[in-house]
Amino acid sequence: MSPVSWEDLAGQTQAAVPFLIQPYIPEGGIILLYGKTRVGKSPVSWEMARCVGAGVPFFGRPVRQGTVLILEFDTPQRLVQPRIEPLEAPPNVWFEFLNPCHLPADGAVQRLLRGLEASLHPDLVIVNTLRKVHQGDEKDGALPSRLYGLFRALFPTASVLFVHHDKKTHAAPDSQADPDEAFSGHLAWLNDCQVGLHLMRAGGRDTGLLKLVHTKYQVSAEEQTLRLQLDQGGSVLIEYVSEQARRV
Repeated sequence: MSPVSWEDLAGQTQAAVPFLIQPYIPEGGIILLYGKTRVGKSPVSWEMARCVGAGVPFFGRPVRQGTVLILEFDTPQRLVQPRIEPLEAPPNVWFEFLNPCHLPADGAVQRLLRGLEASLHPDLVIVNTLRKVHQGDEKDGALPSRLYGLFRALFPTASVLFVHHDKKTHAAPDSQADPDEAFSGHLAWLNDCQVGLHLMRAGGRDTGLLKLVHTKYQVSAEEQTLRLQLDQGGSVLIEYVSEQARRV
């Protein structure tokens, strides 16, 4: 390959980055969705899956229709079923329920995932949760690229969204630590992906108010914080509109 001059490189016209959900899920990208336990990460990922499967906007954000595979390593089928029952069933969305594993060394699970790739050719793979697909040290800075690379090899054309947890212990209220780096493990989990999404409570636990913060945006401009409300059943999400906005 010949070198290219600065002038020629600057003058090249680049095609726009394609997205499944703009600007949250770039095609072929790695996405890290993280937040506290029971904050609502599963409902957010389910709604993303529904919108991609049906080809409908995700809270006003443009969506390209595609096939979705949800790899559920964390929650048994009998516990997921009643939670998704209130949601309108979309086309093109598939669940596979698996036991926790150490995927880098588990040839049987790798073969199963290759079979799913061959039969479904998913456009989006959702992995719930990141911690359940490896037994390594999350503070190992080399682990993220190895695990992300493995999923790229298993699903070479898919976007892969990993659901991840915040740290179990948090800094003191007056700490200067960045809340958008609150996920468990090495900073490389965020550095080595294309998009980071931090789901946080925007009010008391009983209010169901949430905010989805665009913390890593390698392939797009930063998106404004998306404010959501989760119903008391813990499954249905709507976009939050303040009382002042309703009056206007």
